[in-house]
Amino acid sequence: MNMAAAGAMPVVASLALVWVTTIGLVVVTNFVPLNLVALVYILPVIVAATQWGIVPGLAAAFASAVAADFFFYPPLFSFWVESRQDVVDLLLYLLVAIVTSNLAARLRTTADSSNRREREIAELHAFSQTLGTCLTGRDVILAVQDYLSNTLKCRTVLIASAPNDVVPNDVVPNDVGPNDVGPNDVGPNDVGPNDDGAAVPEEVLHEAVKQMVINAPGASRIVELPGRTAWLIRIVVPAIRGYQAIAVELSPGSGEGVAIIAKHVEAVLDEASVALKHLKAKEALEQATINYRTEILRDALVGGVSNELRGPLAAILGSCSVLDRMPAIVNNNDSHNLVEAIHDQAVQLDTQIRDMLDAARISAKGVRPQLVWTDPTDIVDAAIRQKKRRLATHEIVLDLHSDVPLVHVDTVLVEQAFGQLLENAVRYSPAGTAIKITSRCGQDYVELAVTDQGSGLTADEKEQLGKRCYRSERHAAVSGSGLGLWIARTFVAANGGSLHAESRGPELGATVSLRLPTASTATPELVDAFND
Repeated sequence: MNMAAAGAMPVVASLALVWVTTIGLVVVTNFVPLNLVALVYILPVIVAATQWGIVPGLAAAFASAVAADFFFYPPLFSFWVESRQDVVDLLLYLLVAIVTSNLAARLRTTADSSNRREREIAELHAFSQTLGTCLTGRDVILAVQDYLSNTLKCRTVLIASAPNDVVPNDVVPNDVGPNDVGPNDVGPNDVGPNDDGAAVPEEVLHEAVKQMVINAPGASRIVELPGRTAWLIRIVVPAIRGYQAIAVELSPGSGEGVAIIAKHVEAVLDEASVALKHLKAKEALEQATINYRTEILRDALVGGVSNELRGPLAAILGSCSVLDRMPAIVNNNDSHNLVEAIHDQAVQLDTQIRDMLDAARISAKGVRPQLVWTDPTDIVDAAIRQKKRRLATHEIVLDLHSDVPLVHVDTVLVEQAFGQLLENAVRYSPAGTAIKITSRCGQDYVELAVTDQGSGLTADEKEQLGKRCYRSERHAAVSGSGLGLWIARTFVAANGGSLHAESRGPELGATVSLRLPTASTATPELVDAFND
């Protein structure tokens, strides 16, 4: 009844305009005779059509014709018309009034549409400016929710993605809890199922979860609540920071404007998605800049400190060598063991400093190998001699084939790389266990491998092995910088080879191998270390 009364009010108002015009004409014609009655009656028709639309305009047109016939065309106070000319005048007036009413109503509709479009464009422009001031994704989410609530004059709620373990037939309102409706950063402006006075009805939440689970991108659905308002649910694709649906509470009588509301929501969400992409790109750029500057400062610090440490360390090693030859030290087991321990620790420290210097040099200038033809067996022998003292606590088993072909590599770099493999095997395997060194020839490569009986590798460790500064949590107590295998991989890559690791599992040992190509045409002249 209320809607019917609201729809009839414009017609009643247009009839009232005709009645007021008629009274005015009756009063005026009593004093001044007028022949422009039909022209005057056009005024309420234009006013009714422009203010309330085509139906009130037509009602005013017919009512004006009837009033003119009854009050101003003889015989007066009768609907009969004596003169044919008067009939033609009335019919012509009625035709003009109908056309004028239609044109005025269309003009009103066009003006309303233009004003609405102008208002929407201005609002979207203001919303875009607001998004430009957002510094985080959370700010964008709150801006979207506030903007839609203020613009649509309807309560608007963003709903988080549905849990993965919910299927359409099993979705019930009780399946959705606080953790399913919003992320951990829900604030006072966010709406969740437990918010007092602002909670989304369970029926709406249930339907939103169902639409998300059945994956209906861009779909709009109306949920009618008995005795309450309806809600428009629209799936957001792609999801905005975990929010996959938006619910808009519709005011009574807005059912015909659902398409307009859905279109407006979609435009706003598109703007929000663009803003989030810009924020993500900006954050990535800032993080990359910070990482780059950190890398430069770290390499400069490491290079400077390492160079300063190598001088005193060389003096310590030299002193240990002299002390180890003195008869008083040689003949005293405690003193001899002490000097040996100092020497071993100094050598280990020197190795770590050399690794840091190599890392700084690699980061600053890359690697430029000096290629020569070399026997892989000679590379193995040289690396074993370099690590002789470190390998003294283990049993070394050699299985080197004598028929492996020559390789075209930088012998210094490859010897250092293979030495890193030996150092790694000693560090992560118990003293007294065997370390096996093998060589074999593949189809287009020579493989040099080191097999230990140590802590082995997990699947994650195997995947991360060879990355810069990577240290497994299992080996946190083992000394090292995490640079050894990264340096080895970089040096081998500079010679056109690759690093490989195999393990049967934790505590079952590991095999780490270098593969060097037998063909020299693919050997690169320069390998940049910034490939991680």
